[in-house]
Amino acid sequence: MSIKYHLLKKLFVLINFKKKFGKTNERLLKEARELNRKNTISEMKDPDFDFEIIRIDNAPVLLMKHKVKTDKACLFMIGGGMIHYPSVRNIKRALQYAKDCGRDLYVPYYPLCTEYPIDTAYRMIYHTYLEMLKHYDHTRISVFGSSSGGNLALGLCAYLNANKLDTPRPEKIIALSPGTCVETEEEWQKMLQLNEKDVAIDAAYMKNAIEIMKCGSDDVPDYMIWLQKADFTDFPEVYINYGSDECLYACRDSFRKQFEKYKVSYHLTVGEGMYHCYPIIPIVKEAMEGYRWLIEVSR
Repeated sequence: MSIKYHLLKKLFVLINFKKKFGKTNERLLKEARELNRKNTISEMKDPDFDFEIIRIDNAPVLLMKHKVKTDKACLFMIGGGMIHYPSVRNIKRALQYAKDCGRDLYVPYYPLCTEYPIDTAYRMIYHTYLEMLKHYDHTRISVFGSSSGGNLALGLCAYLNANKLDTPRPEKIIALSPGTCVETEEEWQKMLQLNEKDVAIDAAYMKNAIEIMKCGSDDVPDYMIWLQKADFTDFPEVYINYGSDECLYACRDSFRKQFEKYKVSYHLTVGEGMYHCYPIIPIVKEAMEGYRWLIEVSR
């Protein structure tokens, strides 16, 4: 590992970065609401793109469209533990991704579990996908997500199956460190072991998030909380990625078993010694290999 990466990991430990996900649910939600009030969609400018904000289910979706017309698009879902809106830095990364992979992007500011149960976000994501189908063929639409956004990316087709919808499936799904909750004791013990290495996510959150995602509702389908329980029938090609030093890596085998059970064509890559969602956060040279992989599979 490079000196810069070692220093980065030490810095994260020194500032106790993961403490933001190790607080009580009450405090987590209070702080998230305060931050979200400040985190508005900034005005975007780029000579090669047109930008537009549309509303789906009364939630904003930021469109980034190449001025040189393309027939490819990506439903791009940014994570945040289902309690944080995308930051300005997140949006800048999304724009760079759009430039490098050559696709138009639809970036939904989906309803958060600070105010709504997670099924509200699922409906909005589905309706956003329907809007995309008006402008792009389903074989030219990819679905990308990081962290909790990765869970929604995989969850979109699970939603189609659960609701017996004949909506055409997208071309492919790319999920970085999908943020599913802990289902079994085996997963929990693996997560506790990885917690010592993880500099970003506290393992406790993956249990606390169960109540956060339900947001007071008793009607949230299990697969929206524990994606390992989903029906993966007729899924398109899936690209799934983890860093080996993150808590969520504990769920890798559960997903692999489900993919194999439902005969999903999947590609699992693991960055040895890497952190949560490292391909989309290539701030050290070790992560750049992950970003190059991401762009290659995204085109």
